[in-house]
Amino acid sequence: MRRVLVTGDFDVENAVFPSGIEIIHIRCPVDEEQIIDALSDVHDYILGGPEYLSARIIDCAPGLKNVVVMGTGTASFMDVEYATKKGIRISNTPHMNVQAVTEFTLAMMTVCQAKVLESIEGVKEGSRWIQTPRPSISGLSIGIVGMGAIGTEMAHQLHLRGCSSIKYWSRTRKPQLESSLNLIYGSLIEIVGTVDVLSIHLAGSAETHSLIDERILEKANPNLMIFNMSSPRIICPVALKNHLVSHPEACCIIDGYYHEWVDNKGQSDDRYGLLSLPSKNLVVTSHLAAQEQGAINNIFAKAVERILDFPAKA
Repeated sequence: MRRVLVTGDFDVENAVFPSGIEIIHIRCPVDEEQIIDALSDVHDYILGGPEYLSARIIDCAPGLKNVVVMGTGTASFMDVEYATKKGIRISNTPHMNVQAVTEFTLAMMTVCQAKVLESIEGVKEGSRWIQTPRPSISGLSIGIVGMGAIGTEMAHQLHLRGCSSIKYWSRTRKPQLESSLNLIYGSLIEIVGTVDVLSIHLAGSAETHSLIDERILEKANPNLMIFNMSSPRIICPVALKNHLVSHPEACCIIDGYYHEWVDNKGQSDDRYGLLSLPSKNLVVTSHLAAQEQGAINNIFAKAVERILDFPAKA
């Protein structure tokens, strides 16, 4: 019988697969051993959980032939080079999380502008009762890094909200978008020094690793709010900590971290020292941006379709 491992904290109905396929569903994987045990006799794998499909796990799954990652950033969740070397077919579900990530980013912008996190701490401590009027998103100067599907949708949504100052950096210029949305193209250094908010929506890769480094951040607006909804490694962690420590009004929100899943030991064992910073300066979430129910349902349906497109035999 063909067996499919599915990971991810969402409901899976047996009826999504035709008869003759057995589903093994792990909602919240706790460690590599649990994944290894499940993969011992599995042909197909829909990776929708927090785990990383390492070379070690791949070596323990001799029957594994097909992997579909629920999302776009495949390299963030598996050793693509090693899997390819082993003859494993790989697919993903691109551009299906655009609305969810955009919605999440805009919500986090409002939360941060309203000083919600500081307010929570102040109420808990009984020391501060914050009621500072928040600026509207429409009045902010916003920079977007990466003008793919999500960056483009962010620009559209900001434009609809009346935001008249939107700058962007992309590896290729977008003249049509510049014209229709009144966007201004600029270098990263130019942008970080002149905007209130920097929103990052760029695919993580060797090319973008530490794209935003000390050289860039030393030119940044001292009150800059950074929203990184892409790979954490796009921002150099050492440069980020130095920037946040030396600019107490600056903040960064990252949907993910430099060490994730079982490698994340919390602030007590954080080599970069970022997790110990106050929440007014740094917020790290566990890849929540795309976890909108409708989006996940659609992404999973597409992942099933991808799996069934693969041949049942090697």
